[in-house]
Amino acid sequence: MSASSSFSTASCLEPTAAGTFLYARRYIPRCELAKLALEQMQALHLRGIDIIRAMGYPPKHTFAATDRLRYVLCSPVLGLDGSYIDAYYDASEFLIEVFSLLQIDPETYQLSLKQIVQNLP
Repeated sequence: MSASSSFSTASCLEPTAAGTFLYARRYIPRCELAKLALEQMQALHLRGIDIIRAMGYPPKHTFAATDRLRYVLCSPVLGLDGSYIDAYYDASEFLIEVFSLLQIDPETYQLSLKQIVQNLP
């Protein structure tokens, strides 16, 4: 058994300054923008579900939308390859809304998003 697969659920909990817990190990960022987004989530004390609710997803779609957020933030291309879409947001709209809710300045991410899209096969 590898070290990464031997973690129990309890070991995935990381206490925050507010005394709450984040499931931080669920998110493994594979690009700088994802890292920035996760840092902002922690700084603002937001969970994935908080972001999804603020994006306006209906309650019956929150689980799938939270899964999409996790997928996008762990994807090396941030899901911009269109591999995970839904009826509410296309790939780029989803990211723009997430970054907006995380109070990340558009100038910080627009060039990087364009570069990712240009490098897609």
